[in-house]
Amino acid sequence: MRDRLRYGLAAFLAGTAALGSSGAAWAQEAVTLETLSVEGSGRGGSGPGGAGTESAFGPVPGYVAQRSATGTKTDTALKETPQSISVVGEQQVREQAATSVQEALRYTAGVAAEAYGPSTRGDYPRIRGSDAAIFLDGLRLKDPDVFNEPRPDPYTLSRFEVLRGPASTLYGSSPVGGLINLVSKRPLDVPYTEAGVRFGNYGWKEAFTDSTGRLTEDGQFLYRFVGVGRLADAQTDFVANDRYVINPSVTWRPSADTTWTLIGLHQKDAFGASDAFLPREGSLYAGPNGLIPLNRFTGDPNFNRYETETSSITSLFEHRFDDSLILRQNLRYSHIDGTYQSAYGNVYTLTPSADLPNAPFLDPARRTVDRFTYRVSSIKDRITTDTNLQGRFDTGPISHTVLGGVDFRQQWDSTRTGFGTDARPFDLYAPVYVGVTPPDLGVPTALSQSQTGLYLQDQIKFGQWIVLATMRHDWVNSATRGAESVAGEATTGRIGLMYAFENGLTPYVSYATSFTPIFGANVCAGGACRPIEGEQIEGGFKYNPTPWFAVNAAIYDTVERNRLTPDPSGLPISIQTGKVKIQGGDIEAIATINNDTNIIASYAYTDARYAAGDNAGARVETQPLHLASLWVTHRFTLAEVPGSFLVGGGVRHIGESFDGSLNSFNTPAVTLADALVGWEDAHWRAQLNVSNIADTRYLSTCLARGDCFVGTRRTILGSLTYKF
Repeated sequence: MRDRLRYGLAAFLAGTAALGSSGAAWAQEAVTLETLSVEGSGRGGSGPGGAGTESAFGPVPGYVAQRSATGTKTDTALKETPQSISVVGEQQVREQAATSVQEALRYTAGVAAEAYGPSTRGDYPRIRGSDAAIFLDGLRLKDPDVFNEPRPDPYTLSRFEVLRGPASTLYGSSPVGGLINLVSKRPLDVPYTEAGVRFGNYGWKEAFTDSTGRLTEDGQFLYRFVGVGRLADAQTDFVANDRYVINPSVTWRPSADTTWTLIGLHQKDAFGASDAFLPREGSLYAGPNGLIPLNRFTGDPNFNRYETETSSITSLFEHRFDDSLILRQNLRYSHIDGTYQSAYGNVYTLTPSADLPNAPFLDPARRTVDRFTYRVSSIKDRITTDTNLQGRFDTGPISHTVLGGVDFRQQWDSTRTGFGTDARPFDLYAPVYVGVTPPDLGVPTALSQSQTGLYLQDQIKFGQWIVLATMRHDWVNSATRGAESVAGEATTGRIGLMYAFENGLTPYVSYATSFTPIFGANVCAGGACRPIEGEQIEGGFKYNPTPWFAVNAAIYDTVERNRLTPDPSGLPISIQTGKVKIQGGDIEAIATINNDTNIIASYAYTDARYAAGDNAGARVETQPLHLASLWVTHRFTLAEVPGSFLVGGGVRHIGESFDGSLNSFNTPAVTLADALVGWEDAHWRAQLNVSNIADTRYLSTCLARGDCFVGTRRTILGSLTYKF
């Protein structure tokens, strides 16, 4: 596999060089992505927007976003949405050199971005103490607690939007803590092409390109092509981190009122599983043998694999009947092939017994454990659609923006799973890799699940008062071959009230409920999972007096039922707890000063506890009590030196977290520093990033079942980009 990826990367680099040599001939003037954010960010992100125009579906002009569609499914000002929302744009992601979705959210309020460290198995950010659902272009992309799911590359995206709090009233299946909606790069009307390379530690070698513009002179057809090729290793020994992405798109604009965009994607992730599942002794604290190296691999190099291949086609259609009536219809079909093979240390027997007096170790020297083996092969097909009609009208002095729609999701999973045990002692301090016997794959589990939802929303303005009211009803069906099908339905709602002061301050209060049916095979121990349900009361304010400064603050009280938690046996499945109560607050401030200095500051306090069941009173696992961050960049010029220089850096504080039990083993807090230096002119951009500058040894979390997850080590990435 890696030889094929090397061949593909070489071809990709050759094609990029050819594109650069031919494209430079016709490029009359260099255009930056920041220019595109203003000039090419019209409706749907594909039309001419005019100077200073921002679309909720297009690029963010700089750091401070003004609009979003995630909270309402309409192009709405952030300060007019009575729910806490953060928007991260391309410029911020590029300057922070994020290589995954979770890394792109490191400086976002209320988000524990890398809850399980730099996992190669997926993005696992947590929002307000809950696992986050991830959507792409408003359509459900992946489910928490399911492996071999699509994992978008940040380079293919233009916006990363975090909606904190329940969103089921618009999206159906969504946790009470919130969701992440990613917005794809779409064709733009302004020609722009860039191609570059990036190198770093852990053998990181990457090539990338992004090209957009008109296919026809009249601008009726636009195109975009995004490509990424990468060969790399992970910070865990023997774990690859290879990827290639091909992401073409085309937009057809037959008239000024109609836009239709098709986005294709083929992505291959050839990883290993970087999660080592290390025991507390040796990772959280030193034992008689000291500390286990953080790069320790507890699997087998000839067995462990984690590969996901995704192919999809997305259709985004919009038609304006007039200024007051808009039809939108989005659809995605995806096919996903996944292979997951893992051997990992059995560190889950915590209580000493006559058979295992040195638990979880096998020997009195406390060095060796036996290992579990796990193997799964999955094929997934999914269709997701969302069709809605938006209308604007007045009833006397009251203005309405009404949205009515129906969305549908159908997925078919065929999964074969096998479990086993390698009883031979494995030395965690001086490992010898002698191979493992793969477990037999069981009979395929054929699963068909669907969800249909009807929703209605009214955005009301009366003077300076703003009301947002949404109602939804869902029908869910799940059928497994050889078992009785399960059906369910639920009604969710949201009501929010705001008052818009003339100085840009908009305080608000809101109430919302959530409903999350669990999709995917082999998720819960004991069979089908019960839906997760929740509700939240939130109060806060937004302050946006100018386009270059915005503050978003909120306090909330949340209840969640039937939460998924890791199975204490150590098997990669979940169990469901009773009731969880989460209270807290978060604040985020973003500013751009004199067009050359960007500042992001955030803080979040999250008190998440089990309110019922055996662990009543215990703090929820993996959720830091405090999160705080500060990121600053400054661009400047030097006399007689062409181009501009960029310096920046940030500090992230990840507070103490807990393992989910009454006798909690707490994971200590850590403070990390990141740095950036760069230079750019009309055609070239050079950049160097270092995250976790001090290479601080830390754990992202430890769980009550006995395993700990390593935090992200120092990462150094340098890139060179040519723009034309």
